[in-house]
Formats: sequence, C-alpha cells, structure tokens
Amino acid sequence: MLSKAYLMDRGLHWISALLLFYMLMVLSGQIHYVDWQIKGEVQHRQDALQAHATAGFVLVIIILSRVLYTLRFQTKLPRMTPQSRRHSLFINAVHGLLYVCIFLLAGTGILMVTNYELPLNILGIELPAKKDNYFSVFSQFHEVHLLLQQAMWWLIAIHLAGVLYAKR
Repeated sequence: MLSKAYLMDRGLHWISALLLFYMLMVLSGQIHYVDWQIKGEVQHRQDALQAHATAGFVLVIIILSRVLYTLRFQTKLPRMTPQSRRHSLFINAVHGLLYVCIFLLAGTGILMVTNYELPLNILGIELPAKKDNYFSVFSQFHEVHLLLQQAMWWLIAIHLAGVLYAKR
C-alpha cells in the first residue's frame, strides 16, 4: 500500500505539472492570441495578466510546499535508484534546473508587471503604469522570460524522456 507521504508528494507533483502546462499552453496564448477587441485592449491585458499572475503565484506556492514536504519526508518516499554517479548527477541537475527555471520565470514575470505600460491590478496590488520603463526594462525581461519558457519545454521533455527510460 502506498504511504500518505508518497500520495501527497505525487499529488503536489501532478497539480504543479498540470498548472505549469496550463500556464505554458493556455495562459501564454491568451495574452497574445485572443482577439482583444472583444473586451478592449486594456481590459483584455488586465484579465490575461491577472490570470497568468494568479496561476504563477499558486504554482510557486505549490512548488514550495512540495519542496518542503519532500525535505520533511525524504527517507519515506520511494525513488528510482540511479544506475551510476553520473546518472544521479544528471537526475539532480534536471530536477534542480526545473525548479530554478520555475522560480526565474516567476521572478521575470514580477519584473515585467512592475514595469508595464498600463496600470495593472495583480492579486489586489495596484501597479501604476511605467511607460518610461516599458520599452527598455520590460522588453529585456520579456525576452528573458520567453527564453526561460523555451528552456522549460526542453527540461520537461528531458524529464519525460527520463521517466520513460526509468519505467522501461
């Protein structure tokens, strides 16, 4: 029978994975590809960024919960045994980079919304428009954010390949 710690760990893993896919696939597209003329440009951007920021905030909380939970019950969770020291380092590197990438995405997201051209209300916090910073600061963080999204897709693919390899 599976332990409660294992079920909780897997539950947090899959909730965070599904939320991450939702953010990468749906919310990223909502900001760029939905016809904003329906609501008007300002309201569309506000709604899209509010949804993206809320999902990102929830994702960071779930990831932090999972990390803390895993540290608390580390010895009780069954894990695959690495085949070699190099294999173990590779597994740890991929997992570490997944976490780092998620937190860097959250960080660049925060830096983008605090330098946005329109006033925003994100999670109840009123952010004033910063038109001066929009073309210089925002665009730099946006470029990094998009690169991190691409890195996240590659890390997810490597992670899935590793899971399939381990389950063969």
